[in-house]
Amino acid sequence: MRELKRMRERYLRDERIVRMGNLASSLLRLSNWVRIRQKDEAIIDLMREVAWFMEWNGDFASAELADMQREICRWRRIWPVEEARAILALRAFQMSNRVLELSGLLEKALHEENHSIKGETV
Repeated sequence: MRELKRMRERYLRDERIVRMGNLASSLLRLSNWVRIRQKDEAIIDLMREVAWFMEWNGDFASAELADMQREICRWRRIWPVEEARAILALRAFQMSNRVLELSGLLEKALHEENHSIKGETV
């Protein structure tokens, strides 16, 4: 439990946009681990971590993020399901992309890229 408290404190030190980027990264890692057949115990642990990250987003925890959290928790309870491996890999990938959209990181990156192309400093 002490480890969980430390992990929460560390996660909450960052601003919301960074936390969402970390969440998206963890979801992408989950997708990759499922696809490359990482050990099931490691996948389950990562699903648990992702669910906590979603929980700790506090006020930003939209209904959409809460739905994602419930889905990850359902996957964690039934994992491993060999026949569903491709589905979980796809869903985690889709969630990662959606979290990036929700975070605003994609818009920020596009904005910076557009200014860079024009020779402006951001």
